[in-house]
Amino acid sequence: MQRDALAPKYVRDFQCTGSKCPDNCCHSWNVGVDPETLRGYRTNPALIPIMQEKLVDNNDLATKEASPAYIKLNPATNKCSLQEASGLCKLQKDFGEAALCVTCDNYPRSYKILGEDLTVTLSDSCPEAARLLISDPNAMELEFAPLTLSSKPQAYQIAEAEHYAERYQLLQALITLLRYREISLEMRLFIAGLLVQRAQTLLEEGSDTSMQDLCNLFFELIGQGYFQQQAKELQKTNDGALGLVILNVLVKENPQQSAFREELQAALKGLNIKGRKPAGQEQLDKLQQAWKKHLKPFYKKHSTGLENLIVNWLIRDFFPIQSKNLYDGWANILARYLLLRTLMSGIALQQKTFEKKDLIRLSYRFGRGVTHSQLLNKLMLELTGQNLKSNTAFARALQIG
Repeated sequence: MQRDALAPKYVRDFQCTGSKCPDNCCHSWNVGVDPETLRGYRTNPALIPIMQEKLVDNNDLATKEASPAYIKLNPATNKCSLQEASGLCKLQKDFGEAALCVTCDNYPRSYKILGEDLTVTLSDSCPEAARLLISDPNAMELEFAPLTLSSKPQAYQIAEAEHYAERYQLLQALITLLRYREISLEMRLFIAGLLVQRAQTLLEEGSDTSMQDLCNLFFELIGQGYFQQQAKELQKTNDGALGLVILNVLVKENPQQSAFREELQAALKGLNIKGRKPAGQEQLDKLQQAWKKHLKPFYKKHSTGLENLIVNWLIRDFFPIQSKNLYDGWANILARYLLLRTLMSGIALQQKTFEKKDLIRLSYRFGRGVTHSQLLNKLMLELTGQNLKSNTAFARALQIG
């Protein structure tokens, strides 16, 4: 099936690697089966013998209507009970994609409808999607053109929030800013935070200045180097409060995703965090050491991969179109990024190096770990409780330069 869709380049380049996938999606997930597919599993004579022992009823009232059943995991391997030794799905192999439930058919694609337009992105929890995002500097080039969809695309309608036109203009400006490679990624994130703050005030209080004029003003100021001095002044003050909060949230986390747990343990080891002992100045010093010795050199070669990850988050979350409070939405994205960068720092110290292949591996494992745990929610609660969810606190933690 083909349909005109707005999609980044990497979506159009994507092909599932099947049995060659280094860590496929057929494990550790509670795969919900949609009602229509479930009826087929329970009424199709060819499928009944295969599926009757593979399904378990969903008793969660909140999700039961959309997913009345789950596909069982093999308790010995924690893999889908339909996965064969080759890594392939028995259903897909014997009956084709049409036999898959919507969840398996769509993954890693995310379909959303904005107005009358379909947008498609991929989840970076997929190894191949993460590889494309990080390896191709132009992965996030957007194009509206015919796109081959999965056989059962499930698209979610995006509600047009108040001030929709202004929010859409801001989204376009943020994508343009985050892809402006004449300045460092950290500086771009700092400036984007300032823009989001000003945009929030404009939407709440109104102004003679339009959103487009505000965005254009910021672009002019970037060209004049206006924000460089502000960033330098902030970096003169050494406040590691936000860094400590991030570290201590990681210390308390016990993720269910085993692959993400491996990355977390390696990072904690590199930062010399043992047991449940809270992080302190030693760990803050190690973050500085990792930044200077490993991450800054890495960014000079591969910052476009991280840039693409962040832009992909924006488009997948439809920020700021779906965020009631703009700065809350932006703080969520920045906190996610700083969590990822903290893990990068610890792993770089533990390995004594950090390369593109490490970012690809960490990114898809991070995508799985954060999506399927309360890690990010816990961090946001801690930041809110300690009044650290501010552009100033984030700017100090970003180590702009």
